[in-house]
Amino acid sequence: MTFDELLDKAVCNDLVRMVFSKPRKDAFSQKMKVRPVAVKGEILFQATTAQGYKENNTYKEVHENLSDKNLIQKIKAVFPSDFSQALIETKEGGYTVLAGKKGNITIVKNKGEAPRQADLSHNRGKKYLIPEGSRIPFLEDLGVMTAEGKVVKSRYDKYRQLNRYLEFIDDVLDKLPSDKDITIVDFGCGKSYLTFALYHYLVELNKRQVKIIGLDLKSDVIKECNRLKDKYKFSGLTFMEGDIEHFDSEGSVDMVISLHACDTATDYAIYKGIKWGASVIMAVPCCQHELNKTANSSELSGVFQYGILKDRVCAAITDAMRANVLKQWGYDAQVLEFIDMEHTPKNILIRAVKGNKKMISVSESDKEKMLRELVGASITLEKLLSE
Repeated sequence: MTFDELLDKAVCNDLVRMVFSKPRKDAFSQKMKVRPVAVKGEILFQATTAQGYKENNTYKEVHENLSDKNLIQKIKAVFPSDFSQALIETKEGGYTVLAGKKGNITIVKNKGEAPRQADLSHNRGKKYLIPEGSRIPFLEDLGVMTAEGKVVKSRYDKYRQLNRYLEFIDDVLDKLPSDKDITIVDFGCGKSYLTFALYHYLVELNKRQVKIIGLDLKSDVIKECNRLKDKYKFSGLTFMEGDIEHFDSEGSVDMVISLHACDTATDYAIYKGIKWGASVIMAVPCCQHELNKTANSSELSGVFQYGILKDRVCAAITDAMRANVLKQWGYDAQVLEFIDMEHTPKNILIRAVKGNKKMISVSESDKEKMLRELVGASITLEKLLSE
């Protein structure tokens, strides 16, 4: 059986799922999954592609619902050019497809597999870290859930955001201490939807002991947060009024969080995390204006002449510089998509996990220098650390 014959057979009759993996060295797509779905009585194929270059460690999932002909065209466009391996599961069994460097394709029928049925539901139930069905008082008071544990329809985006945030925490939970209280500082906590969710996840679901400090400039917000934490008897939570720049911790800090701190406040939050030697630093930057005001680049003059493009490019370079600085200081830094762009344009998450080395290779410093020379300016984080 040729690959084209297998593809036609699977797509036209009995596909359960396909998984395309092992991307080529310079491929933009890192993985692609395909499954049949029923949409308004019609069978389509949902292709979910993780896009992004591997060396950048930054991926975004793209979802498409395709007809059988469009799916076959898409598969032929990426296999074997982008991927070297595919798993094709049908109702009668599975096939492993291997592509060599010269484009030769080998098909192996997997033995001992029982026939399977495809799940045609368009939106399959996702297993959230905070699931529906149980009454959670803080989500009830915040208007996200009802007393019966159902998510309020108009607040579903917030519910998804809470769980997405916790997934990022869950990925690095093993990097936090298990033999003592986990100390976390949440800069710019605001109304503390995510702070309360983090406490619930760590204490109620994972039975960890924590000390979480939420800091914000607004006294009325802090007052309300303290009222709620007393109501829920969240003894490990403390909310304080103050700014990031002048806050200092009395003891060691294991995690620093800064979500949507404006402009250079993010730099101060990351600086504090590095200074304290925090095991994990998580920041969702907002309003990156500093480089927009100070950048002076002849190489980028063709871009910088357009205000909106200069703003976006400077924001991206600012966050790249922050991630590079974290790498210089011994952190494994990633730049990830926090939530879907449709909900907020400020959807970049910088997540850094402390490694074993205090400082990293000279090459990372060189990358930072090149960016600094490109825009003709430095960022506050660099200035703080140089001092």
